[in-house]
Parts: sequence; structure tokens; C-alpha cells
Amino acid sequence: MKKIISSVTVCSLALCALASCGDNAKSGEKLVGKWAMSNLASEEASVDGGGIIFTDDGKGSVYLDTSSLLHFESEGLNVGGTTLAKDYIKESGDTLTVDVMGQEMIGLKKLEAKEGYDGKYSLESGILYDSIVQGMEKQGNASFDKENLDITIDFDGAKSEVVFNDLFTYTTKGKKLEVSGFAGFLNGDGDKATAEFKVDGDTLELKDSKSTETLTRVK
Repeated sequence: MKKIISSVTVCSLALCALASCGDNAKSGEKLVGKWAMSNLASEEASVDGGGIIFTDDGKGSVYLDTSSLLHFESEGLNVGGTTLAKDYIKESGDTLTVDVMGQEMIGLKKLEAKEGYDGKYSLESGILYDSIVQGMEKQGNASFDKENLDITIDFDGAKSEVVFNDLFTYTTKGKKLEVSGFAGFLNGDGDKATAEFKVDGDTLELKDSKSTETLTRVK
């Protein structure tokens, strides 16, 4: 269980660091969208992909494809290939919890309902939530406030996607991208970081002094 929790936390923070390596209004508009990071999926990381979402209001989110890690089945909740039977799942109104041996693994609040247990949830509590908060507090130091943390999980059949909503803000000027907010994004000093970006069709290139990352627009 600890390996699963660690995988989500590590991957989310890795994506945060990527975002920091990262013209005018027109260029900013081109940046808006959902972008998939290349070579993120791996068995060791326990995720099937992920990337960054730039919205037109100057905010950004990080998403992870956690289908192999976490999804509902007819028998219960599949966690990394192990199915927790329905006996572990408890529903009360719009609240769903998964308890294992007296410990709450996940505490969810349903936002949008689908068939069965599927739907869009807000991650509110549990071992997974606490582990993510602890990791982000350590990474973000004083810049991180868990009261502003908004994590949603969208379950749909054999698929699931975790989104760290509005985790940062961004501005663009010329070819420069400036990111501010959660310190886990930052390679620079203080509460901001800058990088060069280039949009070519459905390809986004982010470049800082240490590395270059190529992302692909998700349609």
C-alpha cells in the first residue's frame, strides 16, 4: 500500500517540477489546453501517463492517468492489481470511503455520478490524501497551504484520472513562461520561476537551463 501511495505522490511532485521549466496574448492562448508529457508512463511509477493543463484564466493543473493504479470493478476497487471487495466500500449520501483493517484508505466526496461507483470525486481524506499533503508540505514549505488543495479523481470503467486542480498560476510574455504558486514547481528563487516555451501545432516545448521537455496536446 505504501508503494502505491508513494507512486502517486512522487509522480505528482515530479510533474510540478516540470511545470516550472516552463508573447503576447496570442501565444498565451496557444498554450491553453491539456498537454501530455512524453515518457511518463512506467510500471515503476504505477501511472499510465499525465501532464499539465493550462486554462484561459491563467491557472494551471497537473493530471495523472492512474488507470492501472486505481479503478472500480464490479467486484470492488482495484488497487494496483489487487481487488478490494465491496465490503471495504462504504457509502453515505455523497460520501464514499474505503476502509481496510480499520484504516481509511480513501475518503471521497461524489461530485458527478455515473453508473455504479464510477463518477467524479473530490479526494477529501484517508491515507492517500494524508500522504500527498505531507509530501507537498515538505516540497512546498511555507508556500503550500493544504486548505487550497483541490484534488479530484474521475473514475470511468477501467480508467481513472487524478487532477491537482489550480495548483499554480502562470503568465506569458514573448517566449517566456512565468509560473507562480506552489513552491514544488519552482527551480528558481522565491515564489516564481521562468522558462522558455514554444508551441508548434500540437507540440509544446518547455526549456530551462537544465532540461527540455516536449509535450503533446490532448484532443
